[in-house]
Amino acid sequence: MIMSNTKCKLIVLLFVTSLLCACMGGGAITPTRYYLVDPVEYPGESIKAVRPLSIEILDLHIPQYLERFQIATRSSESRLEFSDENQWGENLRKNLLRSMARNLSRLLSTIDVGTPLNRSSSAPDYRLQIHIEQFEQDIDSKVKLIARWQILSGGQTESLGVFGAELHSEQNIEEGNYDQMISVMRQLYGELSERIADTIIAQET
Repeated sequence: MIMSNTKCKLIVLLFVTSLLCACMGGGAITPTRYYLVDPVEYPGESIKAVRPLSIEILDLHIPQYLERFQIATRSSESRLEFSDENQWGENLRKNLLRSMARNLSRLLSTIDVGTPLNRSSSAPDYRLQIHIEQFEQDIDSKVKLIARWQILSGGQTESLGVFGAELHSEQNIEEGNYDQMISVMRQLYGELSERIADTIIAQET
C-alpha cells in the first residue's frame, strides 16, 4: 500500500513537472498590444470656422471585417491577415466616430458635434453620413483609406452633395511595425476629417 501511494504521488509530480516544463519551454508569452486612432492636433491655419456651426454625424459605417478587435492587414488583393497580438482598444467604429467628432470640432471651432454615441440637443446646421470602405495596410505596405460621405441639410430633407476621397500614405510601413502603422492611420484619418470639414465650409459660401 505504501509503494502504491508513493508511486501515485510520483506520477502526479512528474505530470505537473512536465506541464511546467512545456509552458516554460515554449518561451515568453507575447503580450497583446492595444491601439486607438486618436484625434489630431491641427495647426492654427487649419481652422476653417466661418461661424459657430452645429454638426450631427448621423452614422459612420465600416466594413464588417474591420469590426473585429484583431487589426487587419492585406496580404493579397483578396486575402486579409488578422493579428492576435495587436488589437484595437475598443470597437473601431466607435473609436472612429469619436475621433471624427473631435477632429471636426477642432477644425470648425465648435463644441457642438453630435454623434450616435453623444447626441446634441441643438438643431444641427448640417448632418453627415460617413462610409469607410477601406482602412488598413494594403499589399504595397502603405496604408489606404477610401471613404465617401454625404452632407444633408439640418432638416435632413435635402442632400447637399456626396463626396469621396482615396488617401494613401507616402511612407511604407515596416513589416510588423504596428506603432508606425497606427500613427499613419491617425494622420490619414485626420486628413479625411479636413476634407469633410472643407465640404461643410463650402456650403457656407
